[in-house]
Amino acid sequence: MKRIIISMAALFTIHAASSQVWFTRNGSISFFSHTGVEDIKAANNEAVSFLDASKGEFRFQVLIKGFVFPKASMQEHFNGDQYMESDKFPKGEFKGVIANRSAIDFKKDGVYKVDVEGDLTMHGITKKVKVPGTITIKNGTPLANAVFMVNRTDFGITVPSFTAAKIAEQIEVTVNCSYEPYKG
Repeated sequence: MKRIIISMAALFTIHAASSQVWFTRNGSISFFSHTGVEDIKAANNEAVSFLDASKGEFRFQVLIKGFVFPKASMQEHFNGDQYMESDKFPKGEFKGVIANRSAIDFKKDGVYKVDVEGDLTMHGITKKVKVPGTITIKNGTPLANAVFMVNRTDFGITVPSFTAAKIAEQIEVTVNCSYEPYKG
């Protein structure tokens, strides 16, 4: 986790002096898979994220092994060779921008609808995505929230035929981050 924070911090150190950069290492990313056979959910509360308010840039990184499941066996299978292959692909990452950056007044409390566009990388595959969300400014501090769907096969995540009925093709992803000023 420390390497992720250091590498992401290096990306934003140049911008910190001239813009308002926000940071969290406790972002929450969760996912939910619903089928008629089984519901599967997991959460990771150690996502690292930076938000450069002046440029509208977002960066997220999360360690795949950091997702916690209700059952240990689910977590073991998720990280194994037949699903996420976490030893081979240890992190997920998003790099993008707020497409409608001008709609947000980072100096004024309120809830702002945003569209975030960028590159989502999971399981060694990068795809362009556009995600609706909200930026809430509360007491001058941003909070980011989004709920969106990810097609697991778009990222080469396959499942064995004997468990295919238990795992949805479309996975709901929820992101919640509360930021603090970055002090590079």
